[in-house]
Amino acid sequence: MNKNYIMPSGYNQNYIKEKGVEWRSLSYNSSITLSERKLNVLLPYGYSGEKEYPVLYLLHGIGGDENEWKGAGPEYIISNLLEEHKIKEFITVLPNVRTRADDKGNPDDIFTLEHFRVFDMFREELEENIMPFMEENFKTRKGRENTAIAGLSMGGRESLYIGLTRPGTFGYIGAFSPAYGIFPYTNNGVTEKGLFKKEEFKLSDNYKDNTFLMLANGDNDLVTKEQSYKYHNVLMKNNTKHLYKIYIGGHDFSVWSNGLYEFVQHIFNE
Repeated sequence: MNKNYIMPSGYNQNYIKEKGVEWRSLSYNSSITLSERKLNVLLPYGYSGEKEYPVLYLLHGIGGDENEWKGAGPEYIISNLLEEHKIKEFITVLPNVRTRADDKGNPDDIFTLEHFRVFDMFREELEENIMPFMEENFKTRKGRENTAIAGLSMGGRESLYIGLTRPGTFGYIGAFSPAYGIFPYTNNGVTEKGLFKKEEFKLSDNYKDNTFLMLANGDNDLVTKEQSYKYHNVLMKNNTKHLYKIYIGGHDFSVWSNGLYEFVQHIFNE
């Protein structure tokens, strides 16, 4: 891992073995793609199945897969925050968001409407296959107060889409450099109508005071540009409380690792 990605000081690889988290690479069967699909899971070190844990679903970007977040060193971020007693233990699930049988990263059709649609289909993949798989195979705590979703770039777009359309499921929503598509746009030769009307992009009265929502962006992001700021402004106009952070950096892990570092300190604190 490139430790330049990790801004907070004092990161120690030994925490991974002593008190931190451990990686597992797993497969599950999808009823949507009719194929076996991969995901990674970060478990609290020494996980035995005797204790229940809350769950964070962490989503990759448009060209990535279930391994992309490894570039941010989430095991270091989580392990060190655990050592510093700044967070509680939780399970992190890193799935492949590209919901089709051919789900390899950086596909030939990467900037196409068809490709974007399979990312939007991940909401159903998550509900129908991944969450039941996690509940069946791991000791997970149920309830929105124990369930979080976050992602980078296209994964940030999907986290906003899934979190705001399923507020009864997710009590914590994070979007780091979220991609185009929340509202109508044309970019890279693709035009979309948008996942939300501006007046719909909000949390309802039932959830606006008990949901942690975070947006983050780099101050020199030349990929998603002003999208995060647009989303922030609409949330402000719709009286939806949220945290909006700007980090030094572009559309890269210098921003996303810091977004994750901030986000996980706000989740599962009840």
